[in-house]
Amino acid sequence: MTYRIETAPDEARSDQVVSGLVAFNQRESELIRRRFEEPHLRPVPLVAYALTAGGELLGGGAARAVPLWQWVEIDELWVQDAARGQGIGAALLASLEAQARALGCRWSKLNTWDFQAPGFYKRQGYVTYATEEDYPPGHVNHLMRKTLG
Repeated sequence: MTYRIETAPDEARSDQVVSGLVAFNQRESELIRRRFEEPHLRPVPLVAYALTAGGELLGGGAARAVPLWQWVEIDELWVQDAARGQGIGAALLASLEAQARALGCRWSKLNTWDFQAPGFYKRQGYVTYATEEDYPPGHVNHLMRKTLG
């Protein structure tokens, strides 16, 4: 067999590569096949907001659950600087986890940089399963997960 490598972008070829990979994955795994069928096609969005009595936003979080795979991915969690250290972040995270459990999720995952909150997530029961050094340059990205039980 002879072949050549091309590096110019080609949308039709890219679509063929994706189609070939998806077909292979679906052939090899029943769960992957089911993941790309309705009603499992789109993750279930989850949100939690912390508000003052007057309705001011103190913080919030967002996640995406894939109940078929029993996983939730925490995408965002933020608390205003002045409101930190009062348990709001822990309450927001617990709310997202509870919503995921109600959907049948058994595990949670997230990533956080060294300057964000790896210590906070560790206190909430998350463990680092991998790190990406120098991502972005000068920082460490912590990939973390938790068994929701």
